[in-house]
Amino acid sequence: MTENHAPISETGLGYDVFAPLWGILELGVVAESGAQALRGLALAGFVAAHRKDIDGLLAMIRDLGDFSSETMAIFEEQGGWNDGRQVTSEYLTMYSGCIEGYPPETGDPVVLRRIVRMGSDLQLATFMDALVGTATARGPGLGVSVPLVADAVRMAGALLGFHDERVVRDTFRMWRVKFLPDVLRPDSPSGESVKADLRLYARALEELVDERS
Repeated sequence: MTENHAPISETGLGYDVFAPLWGILELGVVAESGAQALRGLALAGFVAAHRKDIDGLLAMIRDLGDFSSETMAIFEEQGGWNDGRQVTSEYLTMYSGCIEGYPPETGDPVVLRRIVRMGSDLQLATFMDALVGTATARGPGLGVSVPLVADAVRMAGALLGFHDERVVRDTFRMWRVKFLPDVLRPDSPSGESVKADLRLYARALEELVDERS
């Protein structure tokens, strides 16, 4: 029996990838500052300082999803740094999964570090999930896509201050636990081809993570 799937929007996939990456940048601003306070923290300086790394990461995303220039432009146009946006407790609360009540006591460095750590874990795992989803829908094939996913996660982790391969291993494990069970279980509404693709990517990513560890 042929499975029927709704068409997958390129723009929608772009937003899926960019949303956690925007969160990673905002959390990166706080992490790089030492996570002592929010006053005066803005995206523009951080993006400018890490422009080369961000551009390299965006190139990987473009190659992974075969994204058009119009889709890639969404990242710059809606990221907030061109508008001088400050880092806010509202966005940090959202990106950290409301680990602290609202409004959080961001003047307390212990609370702020907790928000950044939780947010980093959540956004990296969400970023990997979006990358894998993009790869299964539009990617250049398993052999090319899996290293791109791993390298993109590693580069995103570096923006948060994680500078070794452990960030890929840890993110893979969080992604596998958080996102896969609800899709792969027998009563999931996902089609069998979707489940098969995800299992292939999970196995290939596991093998790559083990090789690099």
